[in-house]
Amino acid sequence: MENVFNAFKKDLAIETNKITSIQNEQNVTETTDKVNSSRVEESPVTPNLLDLSESFQKMRTEEQELLETKQALLKAQQDLKIKLVEEIDKKKRAINELKLEIPDIQNRCRQLGRVLGVDIYS
Repeated sequence: MENVFNAFKKDLAIETNKITSIQNEQNVTETTDKVNSSRVEESPVTPNLLDLSESFQKMRTEEQELLETKQALLKAQQDLKIKLVEEIDKKKRAINELKLEIPDIQNRCRQLGRVLGVDIYS
């Protein structure tokens, strides 16, 4: 059980790194967009170049939307893994509490059995 828990923690760290990487990709894309848009304004544009530029802008927008979707999904996955790790911790605590309670209950049953003259554990 401890190995599974450690594996989840490792996966969580990996997912966090992925999200950071995507954010960095978005920052690079935004910087490239700014540089490219200033270059387009400086150069004379032919009709064919306008079509290419428009297609390129559409593709860039689609890429940005897909990156944002990917980032949102990775964030959701990370949040779910955190929730799962929390639930695992709760279950571990509940199991430990039960393991501590059972011997006490067994002792009380034995004592009551002795008082009543009944052998509980045959």
